Amino acid sequence: MAYRCPSCGERAPALYVREYKAFPPVVLNAVGFRQHGKTVYFAALFYALKKLRLASHWDDFFTMSLDEDSLNTVYENMRLLEAGRLPNATPRNFPRPTMLRVYGVPFQPSYTLLCYDTGGECFEKPNQLVQFAGFVRRAKAVLFLMSLGDMKDANAEAYRLLNTYLIGMGELGGNTHNQHLIVVCTKADQLVDKLPEDVVDYLIHGTVKGLIQHDNYMTTLYQMSTRLRTYIQNTVGAYEFLNAADAHFKSVNFSVISALGAAPEGSRLPVEIVPRRVFDPLFWAMEKSRMTWKDRLYGLFRGRKT
Repeated sequence: MAYRCPSCGERAPALYVREYKAFPPVVLNAVGFRQHGKTVYFAALFYALKKLRLASHWDDFFTMSLDEDSLNTVYENMRLLEAGRLPNATPRNFPRPTMLRVYGVPFQPSYTLLCYDTGGECFEKPNQLVQFAGFVRRAKAVLFLMSLGDMKDANAEAYRLLNTYLIGMGELGGNTHNQHLIVVCTKADQLVDKLPEDVVDYLIHGTVKGLIQHDNYMTTLYQMSTRLRTYIQNTVGAYEFLNAADAHFKSVNFSVISALGAAPEGSRLPVEIVPRRVFDPLFWAMEKSRMTWKDRLYGLFRGRKT
């Protein structure tokens, strides 16, 4: 039996449809300009989920692709990074999501990830976002991936990205007041001489060993978010960006990652990949996608009305 999305008509994987309630979707998107690490982040995340042997530390943990395209995407990215090569830049199009079930994270419910990546050109202008990145409208948490080291004027460029997103969401009929913004500082290995010492220490210890003791992991994420916000406000000077983000989103949090562990040389990796803190944006998206009792109550009454 073939299942199809009622909105776009695309075929939906049978496993996704049949087990939708047990594994509700989390839209994991990447919003950001070209060369800010969006495609590499997803590649490193897929690599880390499969290669860091989390199942040996977390009882019941596993991940599973839900269709053939997703299976190919995950393993092709793994092979590229293992061979010391980077994935190609993502073309400007409306992508099919890579669909990945994540089960058994100790401090999060199990979900199906819908991972969307499209070209950075799609976030240069609102009409491009509307045409090629309409998936953001469905997200409860939106990831802004920004490489501060690649920005000449971080406040101006971050605000332009935010302004473009807000206009695009308005045209799509979305409401950012129902979304949580996660600002992800990428390529942090290139910022170690500029970041606060405790942030650098957090980044350095961000391999799988940092996930074994997971009892207070989300508490630590909130604490680090506060530290990063202070840095972005006082050192980067992104006051207008922060003020506008606070005014338009349900919440604003911050994360820091190094997808590769070291800067590449062109399209090659000079050393073996060591992803650092690449799970943090995922955990933020999962955390912010939890249904509250108000969400459940609203859904109950909406169901009665229909």
